[in-house]
Amino acid sequence: MQGFDFIIVGGGSAGCVIANRLSADPAVKVALIEAGPSDLGFPTRFKATLPIGNVFLLPHAKYNWQYEFTGGEGVGNRAIPCPRGKMLGGCSSVNGSVYIRGHRSDYDAWRDAGNQGWGFDDVLPAFKRQERRLFGDPAYHGRDGELDVQQPRAVNPLTNAFVAAAVAAGHRKTDDFNGAEQDGFGVWDVNQRNGTRLSSSRAFLHPVMSRPNLTVLTDCFVERVDVANGAATGVTVVREGRRESITASHEVILAGGAINSPHLLMLSGIGAAGVLAQHGVRVVHDLPGVGRNLQDHPTAPIAMLDRSSRAYALSWQSLPRVVASPFQYLMDRSGMLASNAAEGGGYIRTRPGLDRPDVQITLLAGLKGTARAIPREHGIMLLVSLLRPKSRGWVTLASPSPQDRPVLHPAFLEQREEVRTLIAGVRETRRILSLSPMAEHLGLERTPGPQFQSDEELERAIRATLSTVYHPVGTCKMGPPTDAEAVVDDRLRVHGLQRLRVADASIMPNIIGGNTSAPAMMIGERAASFILDREAPVQRRAAVPEAANV
Repeated sequence: MQGFDFIIVGGGSAGCVIANRLSADPAVKVALIEAGPSDLGFPTRFKATLPIGNVFLLPHAKYNWQYEFTGGEGVGNRAIPCPRGKMLGGCSSVNGSVYIRGHRSDYDAWRDAGNQGWGFDDVLPAFKRQERRLFGDPAYHGRDGELDVQQPRAVNPLTNAFVAAAVAAGHRKTDDFNGAEQDGFGVWDVNQRNGTRLSSSRAFLHPVMSRPNLTVLTDCFVERVDVANGAATGVTVVREGRRESITASHEVILAGGAINSPHLLMLSGIGAAGVLAQHGVRVVHDLPGVGRNLQDHPTAPIAMLDRSSRAYALSWQSLPRVVASPFQYLMDRSGMLASNAAEGGGYIRTRPGLDRPDVQITLLAGLKGTARAIPREHGIMLLVSLLRPKSRGWVTLASPSPQDRPVLHPAFLEQREEVRTLIAGVRETRRILSLSPMAEHLGLERTPGPQFQSDEELERAIRATLSTVYHPVGTCKMGPPTDAEAVVDDRLRVHGLQRLRVADASIMPNIIGGNTSAPAMMIGERAASFILDREAPVQRRAAVPEAANV
C-alpha cells in the first residue's frame, strides 16, 4: 500500500496543472494517476506533439475512451461520438489545441448563481498566471506562464478566405478572442510551442516530473474512491493486473473530466441513492446531483466541396504538397503537419438584444468523418455550434462494474429556441460562404445539401446530422448547498464529504461560450490555489480529524 498527501485522479487538462502546483512544496507527497499511457514513449510522443497528430490518436481505444451519447429523442436516438483523451494530457493531447476562455458574462453568471469568487475578474488572474502570450493587451494576457498561446504557424488559404468573407458580410475581424470583445472572425489562438502541440502535460507536468515528491502512475485504472467516516481516505486501483489501495492523508482530487468524474463517484457509492440502489451499489453518500446537468455544444455541420484543391486532402492535385509536408515540418515546423485543422472561425449573435454571442462557427480546412487520417476529397467543414444550450442531459451507471462504460444521455435540442438558433447560425454561415473571396473556392454543399432551405427542412437536416465539438461539462455541478443538483461548493469540495474535491470541466454550472480546454486548466489552477491557501499540508496534519484518517 502506497501513501501520499494528495492523490489526483486523472492526468488531463486540469490534473497536470494541479500536480505541478501542489508538488512545488517539497514537503508534500503527490500522486497523479492516469488510466491511459504516458505521452513520452515512442511513437506516442511523436503523435502527441504533432499539431495534427490527434487524427492518429483518436481512432484508438488506447488513447481515447470512445464514449457515445445515446438515447436523445431530439436527434433520432442516434449514437453521437464523445471522444475523451485517455493519456497524459487528457483531451489537451487529442483536441484541436484551440485556446479560448469564453465570455466574461459566462463566469459572472457562475458567480451570480451563488459561487463566490468565480466571476470573470476572479478567474482572469488564473488564466494569466498560466499563459505565455507575447502579444495582446496585458490587461487580459499573461507573459510568463508555462502555457504558450500563439497563432498557428500554418493557416490554410481557405481559412483566411473565410475570415475575409465574414468581414465582407459585415462582421468585425478580431485578432484576440480572449480580449475585451469576443464577437468577430479570425484565426484561433492555439496551444503550440515552436510548431508543436503544447498539451497540459507538456506545459505543466513534463518540466516537474523529476521532483522526488511527485509520483506519476500511468496505465493505472481507479476503480473507486475509498471513504471512511465521511471522508475520502484514498483510492482502489488496478495496475498491471493487480488491485491495490493507495492512501491519501489529506485529499483525493478527481480530475477525470465530465464523464469519468461522476462515473467514479457513482461507482464509489456517491450519488443519487435511488440510482445507486438500482444498480446494486452500496450508498456511501446520497448526492442527487452527481451525473446530472450534462451539457455540450450541439453542432450543425456544413460540408462543402473545394474546387480550388486547397483544403487538406490526399489527391493528385495536392500530392506534391503532401509529399513535401514532412520535410517542411522537419525544417521549420510549418506546412500541413503544423495545422491544427480547426484554424479559425468566429462568434455571432443570431438576433438583436443578446448580450453576447450565441453561436460559434469553426472552419475545418478538410473534410471530416472519414476513417482515413487524410481525406481523399478536397472539402471543408463548418461547425455551427450552439453556445448556451438550455437542455440538460445526464451521465449514469450502466452497471456496478468499473469496466462498463457509463451511459451518456444528451437531451440535445429538446427546446425550440435551440433549434431556431442553430437554423439562424446555419443561414448566416451559408451567407458568408456565398461571398467573395470564399465563394470562388467552393463547389457543392454536401451537408446538409442545397435541397434543405426552409426552416422545417433545415430542422430536419440538423436533427439528422447533429454532432458536438466534444465539450461535455457540468456533471459535478458547482453550487451552494441550497442547489439540489450541486455536487461541489465554490472551493470545489464535494458537498457532505471531507477531503474530496472535483476539479475539472464537470464542475461548470453552465457551459461557457467557447472551447473548454483553457477553462479546464484554469479550474485546475483554482483548485490548487484553494488547497494551498487553506493549509500547508504537512505542517498542519494534526488539524485533520482522527476519524478522517481511518
